[in-house]
Amino acid sequence: MMMLSESETLDLKLEKELDIRNFITSLGHVDNYKTIRKSANVLLAKVAEAQSLSVHLDEELMEKVNQCHARLLSERDLRNEMEVIHVATADSKSIQELQNLIQDASDK
Repeated sequence: MMMLSESETLDLKLEKELDIRNFITSLGHVDNYKTIRKSANVLLAKVAEAQSLSVHLDEELMEKVNQCHARLLSERDLRNEMEVIHVATADSKSIQELQNLIQDASDK
């Protein structure tokens, strides 16, 4: 494979970083909790694609990717639990579990 010129490498890096940043911004609110995991996987796939092209992503961006991924999974767990819990029949264990999920999602 032919080596990319320095300008082509930088252009590819900026293109991939912009794509990832825009995708993270679009995930500020995901309406359907069933698509959250798919969105988290798409985010990781974008990072993997950049890395497969030998693009070195900035540490700050990777930190944002990791934070966003963790937040999405926490939010999905919380929304899923809220769908299955029945307030009238909830016991203290399920209430505590829900509170833990709320705290985890809030932290992330």
